[in-house]
Amino acid sequence: MKVSSLLQRSIGTRALLRGAALIGIGTVIAAVITMLWFDSRAHQIRVAGLESTAKIMTEGVANSIRDDVIAQNYADLESRLKQAMSDNRIISIMVANEDGKVLSHVKRGLASGEVAVIYSSASIDVSSVFSEARTEAFITSKWLRLEAGVPIGWLKMEIGGTDVDDALIRLRRHVGFSLLLACIILLTALALVLRRTYRLLQLEEKMVLNKSKLLEHVAYHDSLTGLPNRHLLLDRINQAVAYSDRNYNKFAVCFSDLDEFKLINDEHGHDAGDYVLKEVARRLKLCVRANDTVARLGGDEFVMLLTNVEVNNEFQMALDRILSEVRKPILLPSGIAVTVTLSIGIAVYPDDPNSPSILLEHADQAMYEVKRSRKNGWLIRPSN
Repeated sequence: MKVSSLLQRSIGTRALLRGAALIGIGTVIAAVITMLWFDSRAHQIRVAGLESTAKIMTEGVANSIRDDVIAQNYADLESRLKQAMSDNRIISIMVANEDGKVLSHVKRGLASGEVAVIYSSASIDVSSVFSEARTEAFITSKWLRLEAGVPIGWLKMEIGGTDVDDALIRLRRHVGFSLLLACIILLTALALVLRRTYRLLQLEEKMVLNKSKLLEHVAYHDSLTGLPNRHLLLDRINQAVAYSDRNYNKFAVCFSDLDEFKLINDEHGHDAGDYVLKEVARRLKLCVRANDTVARLGGDEFVMLLTNVEVNNEFQMALDRILSEVRKPILLPSGIAVTVTLSIGIAVYPDDPNSPSILLEHADQAMYEVKRSRKNGWLIRPSN
């Protein structure tokens, strides 16, 4: 599989992860909104039911006590209120005259549930009476004006929730808890899946990058010595040409070949020959600067790209040092020492103002001149 397709698949996986994360977050938000809506709706239904019940019960009690209020028969009034309190939903009933003086007040104890008569109730502020039922802290209050052709007083009733209301509250809590728990589980599972997938994605991307680097290295480097190959060498010569044209300096393309290398292969085998090539590559790299390049074109051919040079005694001494370093004995793994020498042909740019491939040809021609004449030496190709 190509690296580009692997990267495209990685990008697609990342998009899928983002989509899954957005779906998960959206699901959680929808669940929370549903939970809040259900809780609000359940509360509204409960309150509406309590207020409707309070209104009906208050009207019923008002009808039953109207005559006692008119006749100021407080004993019967108290008896009727106690009778009405037999409904466990009623918490308290209070009757006052038109001026706000409390005529009778019965109340159920919240803890004991016993009904008691309150004799010390303060007068009510008639201006604060509200016409609509109100629910506060699970208690619904309803005021009703008592009339018998003319206003005769006030009735206030307080009722609490029924078993159905309590069941509705419990249902609200259970549903809310279940949705919250489901959201937590969903988020946890989603986080674990996304984390695992993201780690796998990172691992895959790392493998893709490593493979890309490996392929790039294979494409531009010699498999035996690890040196740059012809493709990378030509690219660097192109860069050296551009740099030389801008800064008016020189660089040298040094084409070299090992002398009598075939004898080592014939006498000691190809493994010994490969060992010699790797050792020569190591020595050549030690002889050049960090900004120079040593490349292998194949066989026993090496090219050194020496940047920013002047053709003078110092340059010639550097070439002699390279020859000296290469011809030092090489100890093979078998324990046998062999010696190789180097023939170098050199083309200097811009003295030889040609393209990178032509510069290599000219340096190669100069190298063969050395091979034919003396070997173990170097020759700079004369400029035209």
